[in-house]
Amino acid sequence: MGRKGTPVLTVARKEKKFMVSLEDRLYLLNALDKLLIPDSYGDYNGYRVRSVYFDGICNNDYWDKVNGAIEKKRIRLRIYDTSDTKAKFEVKRKVYDHQLKESVTISSGDAKELLKGNYSVLLNYDSPVAEYGYGLMCAQCYRPVSLIEYHRRAYTHPNFNTRVTLDNHLRFCDSSFDIFSNNINFKEVLSPDKSILEIKYDRFLFEQLQEVFKRCDLSMKPPSKFGSSRKILKQYYC
Repeated sequence: MGRKGTPVLTVARKEKKFMVSLEDRLYLLNALDKLLIPDSYGDYNGYRVRSVYFDGICNNDYWDKVNGAIEKKRIRLRIYDTSDTKAKFEVKRKVYDHQLKESVTISSGDAKELLKGNYSVLLNYDSPVAEYGYGLMCAQCYRPVSLIEYHRRAYTHPNFNTRVTLDNHLRFCDSSFDIFSNNINFKEVLSPDKSILEIKYDRFLFEQLQEVFKRCDLSMKPPSKFGSSRKILKQYYC
């Protein structure tokens, strides 16, 4: 029997991504420290993010990304430390630059069962996100396909549900998916002097932030975290 009242976090907003240089990263950190509120997870020091992505047997989520489909989705598990006793099961959908992310917190034991392909543990949670994930992952034979880790500096503001993040030290592993392991053989994706800037907001990005971003070179397109971790698949089929 499912447990009643499992909290579901739903976030819907616009999302824009850019790759920035080390010089712009340092400028942004200084400016954002003054304008926004540091994320409660890591304060001004930032924090580690580790995710395992899942995809169907036909790799539809990956090919939707490669082919530029209007609608895209991601299914993932996320933790912030290998000693965490909880994990987030997340379904992320994107239409153009509008994003909807829904998540439910599950136990680390159930997260480990998901990595083994036992998706029935999602039925322990009275959550439409968990029910959707269970149906999709069973019907399309989802399995873990990549483990991604990076360091994040995150800032928020209550106006327009604003969130700005700077991610660096992006790396992945496509041979082991033990999200709680401290012995992962990662491969680097980004050089140390590059960071991924993500800007998320509802309706309007307030003027002070617009002025900050105008001073940066936002012409560089960032790599997809999910796509970069699956380069071997692209090489095989191309």
